[in-house]
Amino acid sequence: MRHIPFPIAIPLQAVVAVLAVLGLALWPPAKGAILLIPMLQNNAASLVPLARASGALLVGNGPFPGSLVVLGDRARLLRQIRAWNVILLAAPAAGCGDDRQFGPAA
Repeated sequence: MRHIPFPIAIPLQAVVAVLAVLGLALWPPAKGAILLIPMLQNNAASLVPLARASGALLVGNGPFPGSLVVLGDRARLLRQIRAWNVILLAAPAAGCGDDRQFGPAA
């Protein structure tokens, strides 16, 4: 087994830790406010039908062009996504508004 040189090991561990914390913070909740981000601009038009087909409540536009904030169930949304053309993220209050104003999840 090869050992990583010491000067590289510490920064590498720090990068992995930061990425893990970011991943956990942005992981979409099982139910609640979810940010839908289209990978391509022409996919933005398909977000509203996708959200409605999954039973999600449309909340409003997200912080990115073509993105959408919905209240819904992550598993139902993932079943509606046919390919990797939409990213699901948690919709934090700092970037997408306050969850308390949305009411209960769909």
